[in-house]
Amino acid sequence: MKIVLKDSLKSWPAFGWAMQSFMFVFLARDKSKDLQHMEDVLSYHTSNHHPLSLVLFPEGTDLSPTNMERSNAYAAQNKLPKYKYVLHPKVVGWSRSVALLRDTCTAVYEVTIAYHDFEEGKRTSEASLLAARYPKEVHLHVQRHKMALLPEAPAELEQWCRRSFQLREKRLQQFYTGPRKFGPEVPAPLSQEELERAWRNCLLFWLAGSVVSGLALLLLVGWAWTLTAALVWVILTRLGGADAIELRMHGEQGLYRTLLNKGPAEPQKKLN
Repeated sequence: MKIVLKDSLKSWPAFGWAMQSFMFVFLARDKSKDLQHMEDVLSYHTSNHHPLSLVLFPEGTDLSPTNMERSNAYAAQNKLPKYKYVLHPKVVGWSRSVALLRDTCTAVYEVTIAYHDFEEGKRTSEASLLAARYPKEVHLHVQRHKMALLPEAPAELEQWCRRSFQLREKRLQQFYTGPRKFGPEVPAPLSQEELERAWRNCLLFWLAGSVVSGLALLLLVGWAWTLTAALVWVILTRLGGADAIELRMHGEQGLYRTLLNKGPAEPQKKLN
């Protein structure tokens, strides 16, 4: 599984370096560069003939007041409806990704997420999560669309995505103004007590695992080698990241495939 992320996340220590190594799709929010980069990365993955799933957020960002204003300004400029619960999607990247994965993926899963906020009327944000103000409930509406039934023309794919978000806006409006559910009640797989215990165990596991891994690294290789490794990753990121270097070496237009396609040089014939 690969995730489409904003380019700044590849600079995060450890997490960003790992995502570079896994060849996630990093976008700089520059259409002139991003579409070609997406094509390069996805072509690299599909050429390896491994099963591939792509997680893509067509809105591209969160529902902050600033982003809502930008979305509404875009809607007014392009004579589109204004939304309250979603942003207008970036349809060109969506359309291109579907075209690149049409022969690899069998379906598109459309996911709509709704929250029972920790405090009514205040949307969940990174800051609220760090402050341990988690949503009381998270509801998911998942719909599967067969890839073979999606339109093939880019303009039609873009319009399909826009219609999808129109439906999401209505779905979320009904959720927040109605009974706060997407459909019939589904029995919870865990009780509230079991859920809280599982959450605490997961938190302890990751905290303990991070601390133990860090200490093991320091004890086995020492401060000098650890700092050297971190410095190497910083330099790699400055050069574009391990993912960009991998594409230059093994991508469709990479050095390795260029040399492979040329093959061995033919021996020159001696002149009499």
